[in-house]
Amino acid sequence: MNKLFSDAFKLSLAAHQVIGLRLMKIAIGGAHGRRESRLMVEEKIKAATDASMEAAKSVAAGEPHLAANRALSVYAKRVDQNLKRLTKG
Repeated sequence: MNKLFSDAFKLSLAAHQVIGLRLMKIAIGGAHGRRESRLMVEEKIKAATDASMEAAKSVAAGEPHLAANRALSVYAKRVDQNLKRLTKG
């Protein structure tokens, strides 16, 4: 449980950074802002679907105790990818 809490806390810090960077990009507007808005919505839907599938697979495999960690790892990976993309160059 401590690892789950720690991972969730790290994810929340990174997610706040991504939110701030995305909001700045959207606020600037133009084609890049519109693209970021569209990408954000598409990514959220995909991440929610993938996280739900990972949790369901854990339960189906008889490992419900791993469902939260596996779902959280989907979000952590996506947030890390966005943070790298938004902070590069």
